Amino acid sequence: MVGNPDPASRAAGRARLCSRPARSCSRPGARAGQAATLGRQLPRRPPWRHAVSKLSPEQIAQYAHDAGFRGQDLTTAVAVALAESSGRPQAHNATPPDDSYGLWQVNMLGALGPERRRQFDLDSNRELLDPETNAEAAFAISGKGESFRPWTTYTSGAYKSHLDEARRGVQAMRRGDEKGGDEKDTRRPGNGDPSGGFLVDPDALTDYAKRARTIADELAAMRTKELHKVRSLADDSFGRIGKETGFADALNRFGESLQRQVRGVRHNVDTLAGSVARTAKHYREQEADIADDLLQLLRDK
Repeated sequence: MVGNPDPASRAAGRARLCSRPARSCSRPGARAGQAATLGRQLPRRPPWRHAVSKLSPEQIAQYAHDAGFRGQDLTTAVAVALAESSGRPQAHNATPPDDSYGLWQVNMLGALGPERRRQFDLDSNRELLDPETNAEAAFAISGKGESFRPWTTYTSGAYKSHLDEARRGVQAMRRGDEKGGDEKDTRRPGNGDPSGGFLVDPDALTDYAKRARTIADELAAMRTKELHKVRSLADDSFGRIGKETGFADALNRFGESLQRQVRGVRHNVDTLAGSVARTAKHYREQEADIADDLLQLLRDK
C-alpha cells in the first residue's frame, strides 16, 4: 500500500500507491509521459473485465514497462508489486488505515479516495483492479520512477527478496519483445550500425543538461538585474517629467514584459535540461540491465 502517514503501519511493512504513467519514446507508437501530479487528469478507459487470480513477473513487467518504468526502476517496480500483492491484480486490503487496491496496492482510504478518483478519472476504486490502471497510478506516485519511498515494502526493504524474481520477469519480457512483432521495420538505418540502431553517449547528454541548467541560472539572474536597470533608468533619467508624461510607466511596463519573456525562456531551458538528464539516466540504466543480463547468462552456463 502507498502513502500511509502512520509510522506504525510503515513498520508493519504496508505500502500504498497511486498515479499515472507514460510509455517511453524508445518504442515506436509509445505514449508520451503522463502527468504525475494531482492537477492533471488521465484519459478515461473502459473498465478491465478479465478476472485473473495471479500474474507472472513477466506479465507484471510488461504492465510496468507500458506504464513508463525503465531500466533499474522497472525491476524495482516489479519487485514492489510482488511484495505488495504477490502479483494478484484483484488484491484488496480493506483493513484501516488502508483501503488499498491492485498490484501496487493503491490506497484510497478517506480523503485519498475522492482526490485520486478525480486525478485518474475513475468512476470507482475498483477500476484500480485493472493492472494497466494500477501500473499507471504506480508510475505517477513514484514520480515517473524517481522514488519508491511511498511504498513501505520498499522503505522496509521487503521488496529486496523479490528482486531476483523481478529481474527474471523483466528479462523474459524483453526476450518476448525481441521475438514478437511481424511488422517489417521501415525505419532508416542509423550511422555506423548495420542493425539500424544508433549510438548514444550518456556522458555527453549529462554534460548538455548541466550546460543548459547553467544557462537557465544565468537567465534567472539576468532577468532580475536587467529589470532593475530599466526601472532605474526611468527614475534617474526622467525624474518627475517622466512620471508626469507617463513615459516612466511605459518604460517600466516594457521592463516587466521583457522580464516575463526571459522567465519563459528560462523555464523552457530548464525543462529541456531536466528531460535530457532523465534520458541520460534511462540509457545508463539500460546499459546496466544489459550487463546484468550478460552476467546472468554466464552464471546460468
